[in-house]
Amino acid sequence: MEKVLEILKLAVEKESMRKAAYLEAAANTTNPLAKATFEELAKDEDKHAVYLKAYYDKQVANEGWPAHGEIVEDEDSMAVVQQIFKYANQMIDQAGACSEDLTEVYEAALAAENESIHLYTDAIAHTDDPNAKAFFGMLVEAEKTHAKVLTETQDYLDDTSKWFFDEEMWIVEG
Repeated sequence: MEKVLEILKLAVEKESMRKAAYLEAAANTTNPLAKATFEELAKDEDKHAVYLKAYYDKQVANEGWPAHGEIVEDEDSMAVVQQIFKYANQMIDQAGACSEDLTEVYEAALAAENESIHLYTDAIAHTDDPNAKAFFGMLVEAEKTHAKVLTETQDYLDDTSKWFFDEEMWIVEG
């Protein structure tokens, strides 16, 4: 139990740090897709920090693990991706595309998301409570979605024509 409390406390700090990092990255880029990606991820990290803090507080108060839906609202990860690209397309239509090298920012963000995946996977291994396992499992999936969003948007920014070809390959393979 003590290990899980440590993980929860560390996770609150990490999610808050990631939110700040994403907001900074959004503020420092002129690329509409990157800006939309970082802003949306910052919102998600903020939600995760709130969830983690609520779970931490319940554990400290010895109130047990709440059921998954009691604190956490289900997220539609595909809707997040669609929202990012929709917003970015609107911004590109208004301001035009830009060529800005964001490789380092994306690599750092991807490393941070992978760190979270490992942290929450470790938490699953350190608890027997099914509600705790469900909570940390949801976070693992959310962070995997973040990693996918980062990979997809970086691929799009690095080589848009290849990205479209890869996305539409199912039509060719049919």
